[in-house]
Amino acid sequence: MKITIFGILLGALFIQSCDKGLTPPEDQILISTGISGTVFFQNWPAPDSLLDLRLVAFKNFPPEDIFVELLSGRAFAYPAIDDTFSLPLNVDQLDFQFELPPGDYGYLAVAQQYGPNVLADWRAVGQYDLTPDSLPTPLMIPDGQVLKNIFIAVDFDHLPIQPF
Repeated sequence: MKITIFGILLGALFIQSCDKGLTPPEDQILISTGISGTVFFQNWPAPDSLLDLRLVAFKNFPPEDIFVELLSGRAFAYPAIDDTFSLPLNVDQLDFQFELPPGDYGYLAVAQQYGPNVLADWRAVGQYDLTPDSLPTPLMIPDGQVLKNIFIAVDFDHLPIQPF
């Protein structure tokens, strides 16, 4: 009888402690090299001017052209440019994990497609910078490391410099 009660209690404890199975902790980094952080949004524009929204890491600042840089491998988009999904719209904040090759990045920006021309209608709506209202802060990503706590503020009423 004691063994049966002990077995039932042990089983109940086991079931209660395994409610999420093998799900990784929410704060666990799932990429091996890149950046993770949060984009904070405010003053969202009218929906008809929000055709696409991406986080883009450029090797050089200022970038020549968003698509020339992406096609030449001098820039990387999150979500990837061939992905049909964009960043979520009309949210207050977005946590991200952006896998990137190791190296130097001169410009990390949130880019908005605001018009129908997918090759030309892009603008920067936020950038990574440690001193607001300044030039962007470059990043150096070592091999096998994830830079954490990368914060970007996007205020659609106060856009950063427009390099493309």
